Amino acid sequence: MVTVEDWITIRELTRHGQSVSAIARQTGHDRKTVRKVLTQEVPTLTRSEGRTRARKLDPFRAYLDERMSQGCLNGAVLLEELRQRGFTGKISIVREILTPRRRDERHQREATVRFETGPGQQGQMDWADFGRIWVPGEERWRKLFAFVFTLGYSRAQYVEFVLSCDMEHFLDGHLNAFAALGIPQTILYDNLKTGILGRQPDGTPLLPGRFLDFALASGFTPKFCPPYHPQTKGKVERAIGYLRQNFWVRVAHDVMTGQLDLAGLNGQVQVWVEQIANLRVHGTHGEVVAARYAAEKPLLGQLAGRPRYDTAYHSVRRVSRDGQLSQLPLAQALTTVEVSENLQGSVTVRTAEGRPVRAERLAATGRTALLEPAALTQPTPEVGSFLRLVYPQSPVVVTRDLAVYEEVAHASQSH
Repeated sequence: MVTVEDWITIRELTRHGQSVSAIARQTGHDRKTVRKVLTQEVPTLTRSEGRTRARKLDPFRAYLDERMSQGCLNGAVLLEELRQRGFTGKISIVREILTPRRRDERHQREATVRFETGPGQQGQMDWADFGRIWVPGEERWRKLFAFVFTLGYSRAQYVEFVLSCDMEHFLDGHLNAFAALGIPQTILYDNLKTGILGRQPDGTPLLPGRFLDFALASGFTPKFCPPYHPQTKGKVERAIGYLRQNFWVRVAHDVMTGQLDLAGLNGQVQVWVEQIANLRVHGTHGEVVAARYAAEKPLLGQLAGRPRYDTAYHSVRRVSRDGQLSQLPLAQALTTVEVSENLQGSVTVRTAEGRPVRAERLAATGRTALLEPAALTQPTPEVGSFLRLVYPQSPVVVTRDLAVYEEVAHASQSH
């Protein structure tokens, strides 16, 4: 249903050069409806069957209002849920209720010219905050974040929910996204703390050393949005919005009531990405995302054959007189050791000379420490790894000419 006001708005946006897809998003109407309006010389009078159509929804209005109050404004999701409760109408009836609600809640955003990139050229990454999740092993609620990665050409995406936005999860999320999709030539970020420390007077980004080394080892160039202009990475912003509107509304209740843990949540989002997000016809390029990704994949770098970059936590610890660092042999008393813990919780302890030490680690359950035996094996140093950078004596590091780092830093300044 298009009112006279909507008809005028659509025609006005067209005169300002807006695309059909952009107008559809701003007005809440289907693209077919927008195209129909553009073919009309005068607005069509509103049909009089609205009340008859609305009656089909009357038995379900209480449920519909509740779901909309919970933030679910996706017509496809609501239609699926209503049909499970006996609704026999079409999605157009649901949209008649949703359109004014979306219009009331829509915020004006700064207009940005869309910039398209070729296949394999660019990816975009960002964090998204999703409240809290119950962690059974720790018996407490923790903050929940989503690592969202989108390829600029195909809009294929990778999503992973994590409990921290630190450097270790930042790098690990990239590796998982690369394994799932591939490595683009450049990756665009906003000014997130894990990606950029600041800027020099000439605007050149200052990158954390570990992230810069990771980019060099992986073979991509990091680029950053101008400060206070996140619209530049609109593709991943749109992907986050789609994630909230189409996936999160399906699981939010189970997460907020502690019925869904992190592993289960990541299992469900992986299925959603494969079966819904990457199989949809994208509103911008008008093609099935998976089909467009198939054309892009050969132009993306791959992790196959490369050693996995080290994303573990590293710290240098001094052992007490009685050998207590978690639980180490007395032979290590008053020495310095390196403790390495990966994101799966596996702990490795080594001497300053690089020899592994058999130990027992402390596993925290809430605030109670329990002793658990841990069998240690000799790790294999990897290219680009920071495994030995924490050694206080004779560190062994990968040596690169400083010109390489300067070249990447300057390349990341432009986008």
